[in-house]
Amino acid sequence: MTTRLKQIISFSVTLIVSIAVTVLLVSLKSAPKRKPPMDTRPTVGVMQVQNSPVQLTVPVIGRLVAHEKVSILAEVTGVLRVSGKEFLTGQSYLRGEVMLRINREETELSLKAQRSSLLTAVAALLPELKFDYPQSYKLWNSYLQSFNIESPTQALPQSLNEREKFFVANKGIYNSYYQIKAQEARLEKFTIRAPFDGILIQSNITPGNLVRVGQPLGVLINPAVYDFESSVSIEEVDQIQIGDGVLLHSDNIAGSWQGAVTRINQGLDENNQMVKVYASFSAPELRDGMFLRGDVLTSTSVEGLELPRKMLHNGDTVLELIDGAIHYRTVDVVSTRGEVAVVTGLQNGIQLSTKTQDLYDGVQVKVPGMELEKAASSESNEKKSKKNQG
Repeated sequence: MTTRLKQIISFSVTLIVSIAVTVLLVSLKSAPKRKPPMDTRPTVGVMQVQNSPVQLTVPVIGRLVAHEKVSILAEVTGVLRVSGKEFLTGQSYLRGEVMLRINREETELSLKAQRSSLLTAVAALLPELKFDYPQSYKLWNSYLQSFNIESPTQALPQSLNEREKFFVANKGIYNSYYQIKAQEARLEKFTIRAPFDGILIQSNITPGNLVRVGQPLGVLINPAVYDFESSVSIEEVDQIQIGDGVLLHSDNIAGSWQGAVTRINQGLDENNQMVKVYASFSAPELRDGMFLRGDVLTSTSVEGLELPRKMLHNGDTVLELIDGAIHYRTVDVVSTRGEVAVVTGLQNGIQLSTKTQDLYDGVQVKVPGMELEKAASSESNEKKSKKNQG
């Protein structure tokens, strides 16, 4: 046997053995297990519809303004004098208490001069009255005797007839008298008194300064009652009535305050097409100009469902779950407040998806726990069926 033949035989034997070993190893290896198909359905939570009476609320936002608030303006000219209390921000006053005094010396002297002129005119009138109107003479003489230049001018005696009235008027008595009364009224304006119990929240002047007519001197408020002003849409204002409760809170201080709607404007704001609604509040911690937000607790209620606003798709659509699939369903959104919406048009018992993102109409979904319940129910039914067959 040649060397080449031996090499061929050796190679062939080695190849046959290798193939046999490979076949043996392949036959001994078990077939790989198939992986179950992956469940790619999105997972959602569900909410079951249960309608009930829901009191409608209307969200409001606005500022407080003191119900009694006046800007103090000067009606006369003069130098401001020192009064009993300093005219400073935070100063409190009682109704009728003097707030400011303006120097009125020149006006007082002018008024006394006018009273003196009237006294002279009445004195000159008496001799003629004594002969022509003796009955009236006693009245005018008594008026003259009680006349005091330092005191407010008393009302003139009542004329007994038309002739006497024209006679007195011809002497300029009535004209002088009413000029004096006008000056007396003007003299009162030099002393500014508080129109109500209140607190000064703004002061623009100090004693010694010259006050001019129309000059703003300060702002006085009554801190007992505040008006809350807010704008409401035309659709929502129809739900509000006078007397409805209003619950407000502040972003800056703790607590909430209960008030009531007192006025509803019948006109529209041309700029934003909203309606002004006003409510009244009283609390020691409230301040003029305070920014508040809250809700009008209307007396209107509907049979509906409260749900998170995030469950609304495109503002007026919910995602109903039917046989494991999502279906779009349009609802009537009656009211919204914060993160809560009130909707109507849904039947009791139907299930809604609490998730709305990345879901489209008709997509198959899975609900945690629901698959296990279905499997357990199916297994229970199967056992019952076998038991009945046995």
